[in-house]
Amino acid sequence: MLLSIALPPLIGFHPYYLYLLSTTFLFGTLATAWNLLAYAGQISFGQGAFFGLGGYGAALASLAGLPPWLAIGLGGIVGALGGVGIGLASLRLRGAYLARATLAYAEVWRGVALNWTGLTGGGSGLIGIPPLIELGGRAGNYYLSLVFLLAALGSFAAVLRSRVGLAFAAIREEEERASLLGLRPLTWKLLAFAVSALLTALAGGLYVHTIRAVEPDLVFSPHFSILPLVMSTFGGLHTLLGPFVGALVLYLVSELLVHPFVPVLHQLPYALALVAVILYLPGGLAGLVTRRRHAAA
Repeated sequence: MLLSIALPPLIGFHPYYLYLLSTTFLFGTLATAWNLLAYAGQISFGQGAFFGLGGYGAALASLAGLPPWLAIGLGGIVGALGGVGIGLASLRLRGAYLARATLAYAEVWRGVALNWTGLTGGGSGLIGIPPLIELGGRAGNYYLSLVFLLAALGSFAAVLRSRVGLAFAAIREEEERASLLGLRPLTWKLLAFAVSALLTALAGGLYVHTIRAVEPDLVFSPHFSILPLVMSTFGGLHTLLGPFVGALVLYLVSELLVHPFVPVLHQLPYALALVAVILYLPGGLAGLVTRRRHAAA
């Protein structure tokens, strides 16, 4: 399996298809990060805030002379702090109220970036961000995106196999009962926000170093808040590989089957995926596979 993933650049894949796969890995990372937060019972509509904070943090650090890898790491820290910030601000919020608060949070940061022209360049953004690698082109970006995806999957797998995962699940299922058992919900919620925001912000830093530019309407776009939610839900909430599979299916269907023929409807697969989950696939694709296994047994 690992060989098949590593193979495309080696056999001379068309640059456009390498770009599509790289972007798929990026969205797989974002969907996995969103899923990790949801595993702790926190529903976010504002992951774009962390993506944008990571993008701007990395871009500014890189333009100031910091090596790109260190700049991306710094951007990740900025995003993680942003995650802790919204976690603290929304301490008593749950469900739809929390989702609305996170959505507003992303818009606040977009407004800051648009108006703080001396630092962010305002609506024009920043250009000339150094690339992570001077050589390698699309193939290099492909492998970098794959590494970030594997890091996100590894982080979530580690959570699932640790007491952290047990604490997240306990808080998700019954917060009051978890408190009676000695868990401190605030601590674990903040940890979930911080880790999810860190992974999302690192992806944002990689993204701006790949396109070598950053602007508020791009990195703080609702695009990076809503699509990970849809991909994760469609692939299968609280599962390790479900969000990545959801990203793979939805993004490639949108870009390869819909966008070339009906560009104006290229977002339609995401809407249909949500309808399918609500009406027919409450467990997403992962739930469908599980039901078939049980039926076969």
